[in-house]
Amino acid sequence: MKNSPNLHDVVYSVLLTQIRFGAYRCAEKLPTIEETSAQLHVSVATARCAYLKLKEQGYISLSKNVGATVKANYTSQETEQFIQAFFSARRTAMTDLGKSLRPLFGNVQWVGLKSACSETLLAIEALAGAEHVAAPYAMLEHLNQKYSVLGNSLLMRLTRQTFLFLHAPFFSIKENLQYFDQFADYLPQVLALCRSKDWPALRAVMDRSIDKLSLALDRFYASRITPPSPEEEISFAWSSYQKSDQLCYSLAMELLISISRGIYPAGSLLPSQAELASQKGVSVSTVRRALSLLGSVGAIRSAQYVGTRVLPLHKATENSDFSNPALQRRLLDMAESLHIFALSCREVSLLTLSSPGSDMAGRLCGELKARKQWRRGEVLSYFLLDFLAQNAPYQAIRTVYSELRRQFFWAYALRGMEGSQAQINALYDPYFDALIGALEKEDASRFSAVVEELAVSELLRTVELLSQLGVPGANALLLPNAAGA
Repeated sequence: MKNSPNLHDVVYSVLLTQIRFGAYRCAEKLPTIEETSAQLHVSVATARCAYLKLKEQGYISLSKNVGATVKANYTSQETEQFIQAFFSARRTAMTDLGKSLRPLFGNVQWVGLKSACSETLLAIEALAGAEHVAAPYAMLEHLNQKYSVLGNSLLMRLTRQTFLFLHAPFFSIKENLQYFDQFADYLPQVLALCRSKDWPALRAVMDRSIDKLSLALDRFYASRITPPSPEEEISFAWSSYQKSDQLCYSLAMELLISISRGIYPAGSLLPSQAELASQKGVSVSTVRRALSLLGSVGAIRSAQYVGTRVLPLHKATENSDFSNPALQRRLLDMAESLHIFALSCREVSLLTLSSPGSDMAGRLCGELKARKQWRRGEVLSYFLLDFLAQNAPYQAIRTVYSELRRQFFWAYALRGMEGSQAQINALYDPYFDALIGALEKEDASRFSAVVEELAVSELLRTVELLSQLGVPGANALLLPNAAGA
């Protein structure tokens, strides 16, 4: 099991890239630690760690009275070499992410703006005229204002990660700000459409803006980046956990998936803590915390001198400890993942089914018919998410959906609150029939609309259950209607 980079290392990389790209030159001052904290939406402590690392590496000087000043003195040739090396190593991932932005975030942004209160619109308006917010950070602030109304912290972390990987380096090159300059015209137009409630026109304007960035990336690579990409390029990555050191959650999820798939069947014993630690490459204390979380989710029960026994699935809810803060946080992660899926699945489904040169609809239709015969209707959303995570045409979508898919397993604890298996199947059978019927007619639009209806319906039920359990944050999620209405 591997850690993803610490957040302060990510901030360090962003600042170092800006220095190497010439956004900040020798003897120029960086923003203050507090300004960087606000601009990147990280803690002051995280920003300070990044600045101290830049100082230790000799890139800046740092003093209480003067602040951070760039020490590195690069020639124009060196700056260009940095740019060429950086972007050639990310060519595939950046262009792929650019094309993934609209299916992943187009509807999200639209729903966010449609639901924005007057105070949020005023804040966006103030941003349009703010001279103190430097590019590209004005774009991140604008995205945060649009998304904050949705009440989804997981979405905000995903937004920041896409910004740090794509927007921050691309717009740190001054020549690329020509695309950013249109931002000043874009915001007043968006605000006017929001206030007039012209939602179709708003969606069209937003889609054009997102597509423009993808086209700009293509032109940038075609006209400027000349070196061939290395054999091993740098890929886009995202973790749905807030902290990179939360290995116990990843391990608990891995074990829970194994239990769900019958690798550790009900009644069997898990390997000992020492054996699990050796197998997974983690400490015994990490294993202990992971098993404690699985105990709170009703998946296992540990007994001294006996070991850790796997409990039956239908007993999960009665054996769950819903007062456990760690379980409450994981259940909210699951709800936020379902929220992102509900907001993006229609476009991702349509894009995936419309991919040329494949018999994806026929294959999916056959698999759905087989799944219906299993009489386990509650797995339908997971199956669809899994299908999209494997077959979406862009790697960034597959990366994001794979991470959302993992979080779905925390619904394990809610199994006993959804009624009998017959009641569950009666709820999901109409969705199976509608999805299969749409595929048989090769109606990708109808299929995608039904996927969205299913996801929104599950989101509504999940939030209601979590609210009944007193899970903090569940009521903060903005609940969309199907079809983005």
